[in-house]
Amino acid sequence: MKRTILAMTLFTIPAWPQAQPAVKPFKYNGNGYTFFSVGTCQHRYTNIGVGGGGEGFIWRGLTLGGEIGYYRFPADRNTGYGVATLTPGYHFVNRAKPAKWDPYVGISVLGLGFTPGGATPAGGLGGGVNYWFKERIGLQTGVQIQGIRCEALALFRIGLTFR
Repeated sequence: MKRTILAMTLFTIPAWPQAQPAVKPFKYNGNGYTFFSVGTCQHRYTNIGVGGGGEGFIWRGLTLGGEIGYYRFPADRNTGYGVATLTPGYHFVNRAKPAKWDPYVGISVLGLGFTPGGATPAGGLGGGVNYWFKERIGLQTGVQIQGIRCEALALFRIGLTFR
């Protein structure tokens, strides 16, 4: 009897790990984000802004997303403007393996700026890094060169990102 119980125990032990519920494999399909920015224009006036956006992976690290933000010059209360852009980009990350650091670059194309004087073309170029301190939430930092109307701005951005 003891031999039978011992044999059954030895044969069932290897099956225990397989009996555990299946863990869904990690897959990084895209992210959303909010940001606060501070920077300066070519005339050395301070500019601040807030906004958000999102992007989804198309192929490997290649992404396509959109962004909307509101910016203003604190020295002049009448200079607020909005920007909406289509943003292709690239993330230097393995989407199948979770990683803490997620560097990226992006270019804002097909942008539209909304100023007190009407709509105007807008665009930008930037990059930065997402630091994932949890599986689904992280810190985003980056820099961006933005152009709207006759203004060129250099902006530092910091915010939250989530997937």
